[in-house]
Amino acid sequence: MFWRKRPSAPLEPSNPAARPGDASADLDEALEGAAGILRARARHAFCVGHEDAASIATTLERWASHVLVRSPPPGVSRDDATDPRARDWRGLVEYVGGQARREQEWVHGSVRDMREAIFTLVETLGRSSGAQGRHDALLRRRLTTLNGAVESGSVDALKREALAVAAAVTAVMEEQRLLAERQAKELEERLHVLTEQLEQTRREGETDPLTKVANRRIFDVSLVRALAVASAVRRPLTLLMVDVDHFKRVNDEHGHPAGDKVLCAVADGLARAFPRRSDLVARYGGEEFAIILADSGDQDAESLAARCLGAVRGLRIEVGLRVIAVTASVGVAVARPGESASELVARADRALYDAKRRGRDRFIHAVTPAESRAA
Repeated sequence: MFWRKRPSAPLEPSNPAARPGDASADLDEALEGAAGILRARARHAFCVGHEDAASIATTLERWASHVLVRSPPPGVSRDDATDPRARDWRGLVEYVGGQARREQEWVHGSVRDMREAIFTLVETLGRSSGAQGRHDALLRRRLTTLNGAVESGSVDALKREALAVAAAVTAVMEEQRLLAERQAKELEERLHVLTEQLEQTRREGETDPLTKVANRRIFDVSLVRALAVASAVRRPLTLLMVDVDHFKRVNDEHGHPAGDKVLCAVADGLARAFPRRSDLVARYGGEEFAIILADSGDQDAESLAARCLGAVRGLRIEVGLRVIAVTASVGVAVARPGESASELVARADRALYDAKRRGRDRFIHAVTPAESRAA
């Protein structure tokens, strides 16, 4: 993710008739749009074959940087670039097209694997049915239910009914227990892998529909996991709770559509300010955001909070002919040994409301559960 230089003073109302055919402005807008598309794809990258999501996102972000500021494209150093000022549009098109083709092949392969697993299951049931005719009716009912789950596209239903069928197979093939157990285990493992792939894709798509950052559910799950990892590897972790100051006033004076635009701008500004793949920016609720920062401890917390404040202060949101500037209040808490996710959130939240009580547009560092430091 990359910074876009923003004006230091409120923008004057634009007058389309005053600058007809401004090619430079059109080019800048086109470059920003292209980079924005690449950054959006980077945020929603997923594993494709042996290539992990992080490496794909890094490559996309390097292409976005190349488009915006002419940094070297992926795989090319500045010294090796034939023309450092030229943009490699052909290389970009080839990469994006190739990546889309690889993603399509990966999706088709996953669907093919799922179908093969279902066909294997049907064949197994057919053999069982021949050997144990008294179970035909039960098997037919299970197959019908499983077929409905596949057609519905519901991951939960597919998992539930597949496991139910696996259980029925075990019962049907009790006389051939060893063979049945081996087949049921193989089927269960394949279905489990497919289900996990589908679940992972669904989870990665669970963003807040307005701001396009992670939603509250993803934040809750991610914080628990991040704390577990930080404890296991003995690395620090910092949590920032961020609240947009006087947001009700924005809604009252400019309307709810303007308030939505402010929230989107704040979310984008925070995502730009904390671009590491290990960072997580999430909408916690209403006008409140939460940021998980791995490998960041007491020595980093205040500079990170200051960066957060600066990212919001620098925003200028155009609403019609007006420009809205906003600030935020931030509560900072560094995870302590043995502290739970709910305890860490509560401590950061108390620091946040202390910052609002002391005048807003500032951060409070919750140094310990008993004392806080303001800045």
